[in-house]
Amino acid sequence: MPSLTKMSLEDEAIGPDVAIAGRLIGETIARDLVHSDLYDALDSARYASHPYSSPPKEWPPFVEISNARELPPLLIERYNAAGGKGTALCGIFPAIWRAWATVDNSLFLWRFDKWDGVCPEYNGEEQVICAVGLAKAKSGVFVEAIQYVLVLATPVEIILLGVCCTSSSDGTDPYAELSLQPLPEYTIPSDGITMTCIESTDKGRIFLAGRDAHIYEVLYTSGMGWKSRCRKVCLTGGFGSILTRWVLPNSFTFRAIDPVVEMAIDNERYILYARTQESKIQVFDFGKNADGDLKKVAEERNVGDQRDTRHRSGRISGSRTSRSSYKASVVSIAVVSSMESKWLHLMAVASDGRRIYFSTFPSLDSGGISGTNNTHQRPSVLRVVMTRPSPSVGGGVVATFGSLSMVGRSQTESLNLKLEAAYYSSGAFVFSDSSPPTMSRLLVTLRDWTVPSLPSGTLVVGSASSTGRSLRALREMVSIVGLDGRTLAIADALPPPEHATTLEASAWQIGDLGGDLEKNDMTKVRRLWARGELAIQHILPRRRVIVFCNMGLMEVVFNRPVDLLQKLLDTNVSWSVLEDFFQRYGPGEAAAMCLLLAARLTSDEVNTISSSVTEKAAEAFEDPRLVGVPQMQGGSAMSNALSSTGGGFNMGQVVQEPAPIYSGAHEGLCLCTARLLWSIWELPVMTVKIDSGVDNGDGGLIACRLSIDAMQALEYKIRSLEQFLRSRRNQRRGQYGRVISVGDLPGSFMNGKLDAVSNNLFDKFRGTGDRIGIQGSTTNKKQRVPYSPTELSVMEVRSMELIRRLLRRSGEALLLLQLLSQHHIARLAQAVDPSTRRMLAHLTFHQLVCSEEGDQIVTHLVAALMEYYSGLDGRGMVDDISIRLREGCPSYYREADYTFYQAVECLKKAA
Repeated sequence: MPSLTKMSLEDEAIGPDVAIAGRLIGETIARDLVHSDLYDALDSARYASHPYSSPPKEWPPFVEISNARELPPLLIERYNAAGGKGTALCGIFPAIWRAWATVDNSLFLWRFDKWDGVCPEYNGEEQVICAVGLAKAKSGVFVEAIQYVLVLATPVEIILLGVCCTSSSDGTDPYAELSLQPLPEYTIPSDGITMTCIESTDKGRIFLAGRDAHIYEVLYTSGMGWKSRCRKVCLTGGFGSILTRWVLPNSFTFRAIDPVVEMAIDNERYILYARTQESKIQVFDFGKNADGDLKKVAEERNVGDQRDTRHRSGRISGSRTSRSSYKASVVSIAVVSSMESKWLHLMAVASDGRRIYFSTFPSLDSGGISGTNNTHQRPSVLRVVMTRPSPSVGGGVVATFGSLSMVGRSQTESLNLKLEAAYYSSGAFVFSDSSPPTMSRLLVTLRDWTVPSLPSGTLVVGSASSTGRSLRALREMVSIVGLDGRTLAIADALPPPEHATTLEASAWQIGDLGGDLEKNDMTKVRRLWARGELAIQHILPRRRVIVFCNMGLMEVVFNRPVDLLQKLLDTNVSWSVLEDFFQRYGPGEAAAMCLLLAARLTSDEVNTISSSVTEKAAEAFEDPRLVGVPQMQGGSAMSNALSSTGGGFNMGQVVQEPAPIYSGAHEGLCLCTARLLWSIWELPVMTVKIDSGVDNGDGGLIACRLSIDAMQALEYKIRSLEQFLRSRRNQRRGQYGRVISVGDLPGSFMNGKLDAVSNNLFDKFRGTGDRIGIQGSTTNKKQRVPYSPTELSVMEVRSMELIRRLLRRSGEALLLLQLLSQHHIARLAQAVDPSTRRMLAHLTFHQLVCSEEGDQIVTHLVAALMEYYSGLDGRGMVDDISIRLREGCPSYYREADYTFYQAVECLKKAA
């Protein structure tokens, strides 16, 4: 750890330096948060020649089977005892980390991520179970131990069971044990209706679909008053349907019934979608606050029929035209989150592999892409917007997983799919294809984040060009996994419980501040996934999907780009393969991944990063052959002006001065820093909690927005990156070592003495940068001579050093917030004046780190904290808290502050 004297020298210039770096990172965050709408990506992909690609042969696989487990012996025994003729259902409950299956009237639950030898059986009902669902328990109805409600539907009754989860002894596994609690007073008759599926909202509303083509809701309360505790309400039928059900038997029904077989709930827009057996999709609105009556909005019939031109793909090759008369059915529907698209809301998968996208807006002008937040706009229609063709594999691909091998398909050859199951979630598609004659196979399509290859000499001009369109087009990587058995269910698996604090620290800026608190963990995780793997590699571990087939459970993992790089570095691949990786993802993104590995920001209990990998990642991050070197942009300003005007002068045109372009290492550091800070950068660090019993004149009590555990997890990652950069600086490695001949780096960096060359780098951030105008230029008549390579290297290293200081300051700010939270920030805030308290309530993390206003507010809070320790009713000595502040937050609590409060304490004791 640096000495206090050395640290104080660095602190002299930390204010302006951090402010400069803060503006640079703020710009990087703004650029990184901008991503194309799925509608734009799909629209551009219609003109792409190859919307699907195959993994490079030399790379590790993008998709792997990490575990395969057999079904519980007790379940197999019960099924065999029924002679294979009983009613059997199965599924996955990611919220409680359990897989489930039924055999006639028995229900089995067991862990899908590990086999602990426990598979409890519930057989409290005499009738056959026809549908199973899980819902979050409503608050205030049951005892606190009941966290979820398990819903069982039989032809006679609908039964609610309480689900109690118990943590492990060390507290690391909150779902270690599970028990079912009978609730006798929450059983209602089904009125002879066989339910087909059960879904629930994040707020705990329970919807059931019946074989009579109606949708029902189970309402339950604590039973106060004259109302019954539990009842079933038909939401889609009027008086006529009631009369039909109770007066006329089923044999007198004169029209064919098209039952609902699947429901999907949009927990952001509060919409329910229903798919019927005959491929009809219905849209229901249940209010902008998710608590209104279910109202049918629209429906679309014969979805997936190729004879309907709206359902055909934008590009149909010759091999697919022969199947244009094939009437495909819909095998699955899935919600498109608002993070993926403001315009597209629903996706349906046809049995031939096509994906059909729908919108509930009547037109583009109704909201969507042009709107900033349209989640509260109510649906009015259901219309087909776009169709994406079924996946194809490229030439020469060899996909061998299990016992399946596919070799040498043509570039545009369709897979001639016959899907039996499909699953979509946040950009990842998993298809179960039964077209092979011998066995089933899984097709996994993931977003291809590599840079598309462009012809040599291609210049991207404007977004309307064909090249710009190809850059925006949706490209997907197709992987094929052999599967023994028939797929019955597919579901996402939540990240392990130890990532909960990281999830909390990263999910704040995903949506509205007020609404996200009510979202469950799966909704938050899916919205993070929707941002793309490159932006969240440091937040979440590898994504996992659980596949339930009749042979057992299979855990499929998706390798992130950083995982691929880690495997490449760990296996000593050839230089050409590593160079190909940097070219495909771009030097900046690849350098950011190197930083994640070198600083061990993606390491966890499952994925440990070896010392050899960290050293190789650091060397790759600093290798100019991979990340490039800083250089000037383009040629001279005059030649650019001449070429842009067809060879003549444009007397009114302003020409931008040639600017330095830094290497991929600098870009990677900016990206890595921005992605660590983006979730809290422009958000208030405090939240105001309304308390009816307390009126302090400011509207409520002030508290830290993030928990102490969440801030600690984020602080650890930030300090790890800063320590890596500091170690390379102190060892004069990489970029630091290449500019060692310029001067004494420790002196020039730590004392903040900028030379004239590096000062020019920050002109645009300080507001003193000038544009060179050909006409009327009086400030810069002489064109600036381009910088030398040495000068550019000095400027780049100086910029990277300022970013390192920003990281150090951010880590200190997070530790300071933790200390204030531990000492009850609400009480400390009451000790400052009302104007400071109001400023604190609106203080963003960016301001706390980079502004004088943040320093002033911290000064007041530290004074209140010291008064708490040194006052007449003080709780201890000033040294108790001063040591923690001096060691963890030296830029906020300097040596002079320590001396001052020591003197104040001595004076108070003397008085």
